[in-house]
Amino acid sequence: MMSVPLRTKNIISLAQRAKLLPNYTLKSQFIRSSHTIRHHLHTSSTFQNLFGGGSSTSKSLRGKLSSDPEQLLKPSAKTQVSSNPADILTQNDILMYSTKPQNYIESIKSNGFHLANNYFISSPDSNGDLIGLCLLGSETFEVKLTNMKKHKIEEKGSGDNFSIENHIVTFHESILQIFAKIHPKPELVVVGLGKTSRLLNHENRKWFSAMGIQLEISDSTNAGQIYDLLSTERPGVIGALLLPPNL
Repeated sequence: MMSVPLRTKNIISLAQRAKLLPNYTLKSQFIRSSHTIRHHLHTSSTFQNLFGGGSSTSKSLRGKLSSDPEQLLKPSAKTQVSSNPADILTQNDILMYSTKPQNYIESIKSNGFHLANNYFISSPDSNGDLIGLCLLGSETFEVKLTNMKKHKIEEKGSGDNFSIENHIVTFHESILQIFAKIHPKPELVVVGLGKTSRLLNHENRKWFSAMGIQLEISDSTNAGQIYDLLSTERPGVIGALLLPPNL
């Protein structure tokens, strides 16, 4: 067997090292490149604002939030609660931006109703007749409760079209017929029975029930406010029949 000179072995060993050198160099460069990318991911602080505001600096929230739950839930000191009850009601008015009906009741005076269409219904009128108010859809109707020209009314609170006996109000059928003739009929009618709390005659209740109309009964001042709320929330399906607020 021929022995290989030592010089040849050294040449082979150097060749093997030469073959390994590129791999080792590439791996080292990849490791350095990885460190470089990782370094940029951690220290990059600029990014493009999506809303066109240019570049800005990103900041970590770490260490800026309190670990105390009470501090997290505590309202900001910048929030100030108004002491004016009117402002509080305005802020909580869910119907503030809703479209109001044309016959919306702007205010209730001691002698009648002031509507949003600048119409004022006063009672008694120039002839001394008691005048009520009927609201249907966008229409406004005056209801003549008494007729002073026809005959003298001896007792206030009774007339041709209604009567009040022992705090029970009875509307004559001549008034109620308007709810039978219109179409479509209102789903609910708000009934105001004057300046104080009264009861509606049982026969009147049965008549509305036969028509498929529900009732909401109160004094005239509260009934006007109820009508405003319901007619704004549910336009076109709420009606009202109100005695004058001074009766």
